Amino acid sequence: MVVGLLPALGGGIRELATTGQQSRLIDGYLRPYARVFDRVYYFSYLQESLAEFTDDAALLGRVTVLNPGRPQWRGWRARMMTRAHAAEFRACHVLRVFQVTGVIPAMDANRRFGTPYVTTYGFSYGRLSRPGPKRWLKAVVEHRGLRRAAAVIATTEELRTRALALGARRVELIPNGVDTRLFAPREAAGERPQGRTRRVLYVGRLSEEKNLRTVVEATPSVGAAVDAKIGAGVQLVTAGSGPLKEELQALKKELGVDMEFLGVVDQRRLPEVYADADVFVLASFTEGHPKVLLEAMACGRPCVASDCEGNRSLITHGKTGLLFDPNKREELEACLVRVLTEPGLAAALSRAGRDLVVERYDLQRLVAREIAVLEDVGRR
Repeated sequence: MVVGLLPALGGGIRELATTGQQSRLIDGYLRPYARVFDRVYYFSYLQESLAEFTDDAALLGRVTVLNPGRPQWRGWRARMMTRAHAAEFRACHVLRVFQVTGVIPAMDANRRFGTPYVTTYGFSYGRLSRPGPKRWLKAVVEHRGLRRAAAVIATTEELRTRALALGARRVELIPNGVDTRLFAPREAAGERPQGRTRRVLYVGRLSEEKNLRTVVEATPSVGAAVDAKIGAGVQLVTAGSGPLKEELQALKKELGVDMEFLGVVDQRRLPEVYADADVFVLASFTEGHPKVLLEAMACGRPCVASDCEGNRSLITHGKTGLLFDPNKREELEACLVRVLTEPGLAAALSRAGRDLVVERYDLQRLVAREIAVLEDVGRR
């Protein structure tokens, strides 16, 4: 059986590399897909080859990256992809779309060649994007893409319900996962030296919707409270890049915050970053089904997250983490102070979070379920 993989609109392996996520695609998806399917095509929007990212001969023998040959506007590439690679699309028994924004070539292939496709539905772009023409366009693509899919993989129960309401014919609830062997505890909670500076970690894009200004503004108060209780300072650490970096650096200087910017960290090195943190924070206004929260929990780090739909799908307040209103800085401060000054609470959250991820969100098992769906659709 031949399967074609379609990234999000404009995406490619190099785009994933800008956030350190290329190894997640290669190790978590391409390798298991290559073991099961006779041939895997990856239809990229970028000028790239798989050999730029791996020297694994077995993988290179089974997976072919098809690229535009020259730089193209992503909308044009999406519309012309089935013409540029018509033979490869015809050869596919099923297409796997990694995010609903990438369904345009899949819908075209379905219309032209009858090729069925399966798409992930991990975020409601039409509902949560900023108002304007792009929001309307995303809503149209989302609606049509879900209705025409042979199957939809929803990452949360809320998204599964929404996909069915929008007319999807078949919806499988398969959440995002994490490699629980790679992302595993390396230092038990409670072993930190008493006077050691406590590290508050954020991993992800430095952008507006992540509510990072609130985290930076909260850090001085958190630091003062922690120092008063246990005699330790607090450092804020970010791993990632994005348009807000310069503004956050200026805010750091203005407020005198002890803050470190690690930049983009490769997926394989992230467990070391999590291990060095005392608490992980995710203050976003909206989330789909956040992989970084899964990673932190898998590494046994206690997590403090905003009370939004995606985060609630993973965190039960007081059991697997602490939740706060993203519009109330004082709630964030209180949660961070509790975790940083109450070792018993931190240890309990760490254990429960790790246990939850191992039980429900192991990437290897979840990808096997995805492959089973693709095989079933391809046979039909």
